[in-house]
Amino acid sequence: MALPSQSERSTSNRPVMTRASANGKKPMMIAVGLILAAGAIYGLWAFLPSGEKTPAKTDPTKLADSATKTPAQPIQQPAAQPTPAKPEPGPVVLRQGSGGGVVTPPGTTPGTSPGTGPAGPATIGAPVKQPDPSKPPAVDLGSPDLRPQPTNPGTSPAPAGAGQPNPENPLSPSGSTSEVRTLIAEADRAGTEGKPLVARAAYSRALMHPGAGPTEQAEVREKASRLNETLVFGPAVVTGDPMTEMYVVAANDNLVKIARKRSLETDWRLIQRINKLPDPNSLRVGQKLKLVRGPFHAVVHKSEFRLDLFQGSPDEPDRWTYVKSFRVGLGESNGTPTGTFVIKKNSKLVDPPWVNPRTGERFAANDPKNPIGEHWLGWQGVGDAAIYKGFGLHGTIEPESIGQQRSMGCVRMLPDEIATVYEFLTEEVSVVKVLP
Repeated sequence: MALPSQSERSTSNRPVMTRASANGKKPMMIAVGLILAAGAIYGLWAFLPSGEKTPAKTDPTKLADSATKTPAQPIQQPAAQPTPAKPEPGPVVLRQGSGGGVVTPPGTTPGTSPGTGPAGPATIGAPVKQPDPSKPPAVDLGSPDLRPQPTNPGTSPAPAGAGQPNPENPLSPSGSTSEVRTLIAEADRAGTEGKPLVARAAYSRALMHPGAGPTEQAEVREKASRLNETLVFGPAVVTGDPMTEMYVVAANDNLVKIARKRSLETDWRLIQRINKLPDPNSLRVGQKLKLVRGPFHAVVHKSEFRLDLFQGSPDEPDRWTYVKSFRVGLGESNGTPTGTFVIKKNSKLVDPPWVNPRTGERFAANDPKNPIGEHWLGWQGVGDAAIYKGFGLHGTIEPESIGQQRSMGCVRMLPDEIATVYEFLTEEVSVVKVLP
């Protein structure tokens, strides 16, 4: 049983605790109510149209968020500075003849990257391929000094800004221009890509370019001559070559008839030479022969004791295709005339008789002492050269005279070389130009 004093203390403390609890809940409930009311008011304000809000200050950085909440009335934002677009990867194409090792974006020059030189970055989106050390490097045709030039070197240069080299740039010590180096580079590249016809055409344009110096001309002659050992003098026929064709021997054919039938503008003996026929009279029906078409022409450079052989129309000398070069001998005391000539009608002779115009000494055909050798091609002068009579191309029994001025004015050649030129040149068609 509790003591009275303990009961009184116990009962007197309970009402005090109850009142304290009741009194403490009221402020809390009021605070919660105010928070809820404030939240409701804020929520109503947030859903009002943006035009009805009148905030004292607007933070520009939050306008984009407000626009997404009110698509009906987007908030106008200050114009943003445009961000440069990143180049998108484009498709790549394989250069013909590259074996898949070189990729070139459309619209760019093979061997370069867009906007860069040969050492520029790889094309975006294309795998970076390490160069093959066994192959020659690609030529940079994108640089000002290495751009393709017009087919006819006599044409006018392109307008300014069209990629032409600056005509005021000084020439190199050899006298060449960048156009010549461009053509040589183009020919070299075509040769490595298996395009011999493209290479030969580019070499010919480089050789005949007015800016080509002796160094470049010697380089071109050596490279083009080596190429023509296959294209012209070899047994193979390259598809699309306008200079050669394949012929199948028919019944009753002979080399003379074949040359006439195909209008070759070359001598029938050239068929025997090209096809290495031991006997021109032993053809078989169905036998395949390589034929070389003409016409062919000769350009004699007196200062260099050289004859260059070309193929092409006699009316378009600027478009002739170079074939081969030969060393020659010339007239004593600079006696070989300059000018343009044509191979004279009925003047192509094998083992011709000859009379020395100075002494009157006569040499019969097949005479081993005949100074003019075994072949003769007489000239008919054209224009100002019409005054020159009795000149021509012939062989010699003095091989040491090649490269010297020892003839009576004619152009002399070594025996087998004059035989070759004889087979290429045609009467009344083939042109002989003699330059100083």
